[in-house]
Amino acid sequence: MKRLLHIFILLCFAGMAQAEDDFTVMTYNVENLFDTIHDAEKRDTEFLPESERRWNRWRYLKKLKEVSKVIAGADILKPCDVVGLCEVENDSVVSQLTERSLLRHMKYEYVMTQSADQRGIDVALLYSPHRFRLLHHESIRAKTSQPTRDVLYACGRMPGGDTLDIFMVHLPSKLGKQEAERNRESIREEILRRTDSIYHRREAATIIIMGDFNDELRGKQMEPYARHGFRDLTEGLEAGSYKYKGEWSFIDHILLRTTQGREAECKVPALPFLMEKDKSAGGKKPRRTYLGTHYHGGVSDHLPVIVRMKP
Repeated sequence: MKRLLHIFILLCFAGMAQAEDDFTVMTYNVENLFDTIHDAEKRDTEFLPESERRWNRWRYLKKLKEVSKVIAGADILKPCDVVGLCEVENDSVVSQLTERSLLRHMKYEYVMTQSADQRGIDVALLYSPHRFRLLHHESIRAKTSQPTRDVLYACGRMPGGDTLDIFMVHLPSKLGKQEAERNRESIREEILRRTDSIYHRREAATIIIMGDFNDELRGKQMEPYARHGFRDLTEGLEAGSYKYKGEWSFIDHILLRTTQGREAECKVPALPFLMEKDKSAGGKKPRRTYLGTHYHGGVSDHLPVIVRMKP
């Protein structure tokens, strides 16, 4: 019996050691992570204490705490090395998330965009400086008919010295119909122009494009990425990252293109506290923060998506 226990312990440590060598990346749309202070240049009044939603400091701090729990616990083997976030309002929000929540012990640093989006939401990238040595980052603003979220580009070195290029996106929703589709196309073409340039400069390259694409796995907007050599790592996974009218789908994607033969596995961690019963369609669904203007107390209407890359 003792011998079996010793073997089990050795296998656990071996698994942890292997996990330490793996490089993990997560994308997560945190659904309107706003602070409670009005920005005069943005349309953020629906997330203020005096608004119909009654967004106050207690609700804000609760959401910060729960988002930090998702980031800390999404991968049971170790904290993610890089985390991309959609729908964060500003630098203050991301600073409080990394420095005044459970994440303060993980010593994440971050970069983010300062977009022209009218509601004031941006994308951010949290990274462990011990696992991802940031070399360069910038905001990319494509030519669109309406102001929208910038693309966040970051380049850094992984353990072992290989370079990783990341494009973090939150593309326009489908509410704008043809105009929104044209804007998504403009952003996509700018990203692909840059990724092709990276491959022309470097023979050995690993590139990830991730975030909320507001398009399904086999949607029209996703096809050109495949033609440029990107593999959608969510393909083949069950369920999805988002549930709309009772149907699961993937609108949150992690796309990978690599010349280095890296193996990668993808998963959607549906942590129990993120979920609730779907009374209308059956099964479960993400428990969101608001239902209309009614405070519902959940974290987000999206689930995170994680990829683990082998060295």
